[in-house]
Amino acid sequence: MSLLRLVRWLCVLMVLAVAAAAARAADNTPQVMVRAHLEPSGSVVAGSQIKLVVDCLTTSWFTEAPDWPLFDVPGAIVSLPDEQAENLHEVINGVDWFGVSRAYRIVPQTAQAFVIHPFAISVQPGQMSGPVKLMTPELEFAATVPPGGEGMRIFFPTQKLVATQRIEPSPTHAKVGDEITRTVTQRATGTQSMLIPPLNFSEVAGLKRYPGNATTRDVVEDRAGLVAGERTDSVTYRIERDGKLKLPALTIEWWNTTAHRKETIVLPAVPLSVSAATEKPIFEIPVNSPGNGAAHRIIVVDREQVAIAGMIVALLATLVWAYPRLVRFYQSVRRYMREAQRRRADGPAPAWRALRRATREGLPQHIIPALYRWMEKSGEFGHPARIDGSEGLEPLVNVVNSHYSSGVSGEVQWSAVERALRRAAKRASKQRKKQSSLPPLNRF
Repeated sequence: MSLLRLVRWLCVLMVLAVAAAAARAADNTPQVMVRAHLEPSGSVVAGSQIKLVVDCLTTSWFTEAPDWPLFDVPGAIVSLPDEQAENLHEVINGVDWFGVSRAYRIVPQTAQAFVIHPFAISVQPGQMSGPVKLMTPELEFAATVPPGGEGMRIFFPTQKLVATQRIEPSPTHAKVGDEITRTVTQRATGTQSMLIPPLNFSEVAGLKRYPGNATTRDVVEDRAGLVAGERTDSVTYRIERDGKLKLPALTIEWWNTTAHRKETIVLPAVPLSVSAATEKPIFEIPVNSPGNGAAHRIIVVDREQVAIAGMIVALLATLVWAYPRLVRFYQSVRRYMREAQRRRADGPAPAWRALRRATREGLPQHIIPALYRWMEKSGEFGHPARIDGSEGLEPLVNVVNSHYSSGVSGEVQWSAVERALRRAAKRASKQRKKQSSLPPLNRF
């Protein structure tokens, strides 16, 4: 009997030991939780920012940063600024909790009640084998608009809004198949670019719409901080038929926070006068080819492009044909110019200038060779060149004879001699022209 009691006590002790071990293991497992609240809470004015503060906590530590997802709230803009997460340390019911906190930005754009549905955040606590998903609580808030802002599709408050549009290319000579891009830029003073509402580019009959990607930019200055925000939206329309088309006018509504009233910007409509395409197929497709599955290709040619290509080919062919002839012509002109320059340098004019320089020096040993050189170059005094004592050239003849006979030259007035040489040259030229180049006929 005593042995049976002993066995029973041993079993009870084993059960208590197992329960204590399980309790200790449960105490060592990290705990996690998530909290969320709105700042401010309750009703807000549309267009103003609301903070959704989300805290992720654990009783151990996080080995990785939580996965902060973006979520949608219909009628509002949701963003997660690129800010440093805030580290948390709290004591809750005597237990130390550690974690991080981040704040989402929510901007309601209409007057209505909003619901932020729960969304999952993935965390990785220490001492746990895998990630854990935490679900945020459901939160609600309401947005209102000031008197006068009722009925606005999007309530966008700002100090000042300017909008401009650009059409590329020019729509004045549009053809079927061309593409027209409409770009609209909005600039809001003192407002972040992410808060500027997007534009709604509507469908247009006869045009195929291709929306483009929007771009945003914040204008920030060192001292003033945020100056303005800019948002650029674009859309490309492909023209599908000819005739009179039109890009519709764009109406942008916004709330002027300075004047406390609704403002409207209207970007004018853009008329399009579209002509038919000038392209046509060169070859027709056989009627039975598509039905039989035969491969086919359509080749289209623009007449203007063909004309331009033909002109370019003709110009290249002309240049190839004319290049050697142009080279020969250039070489012949260059040889002629060199020869003319050589003849001019070796002609009577340079010889006469040399004679005048020698006469100014007054040295017979320089004057006489220069005189004979000029006479030879001029060709008016025969070959060999000779002069007589007529027409006032007697002093020159005497000087030449004295220079070659005795080596002593007398004085002479060279200015008078130069004039006499000019007259002699003219007289010799006239006589030479009167003489016939043919020999006299024989007389019997």
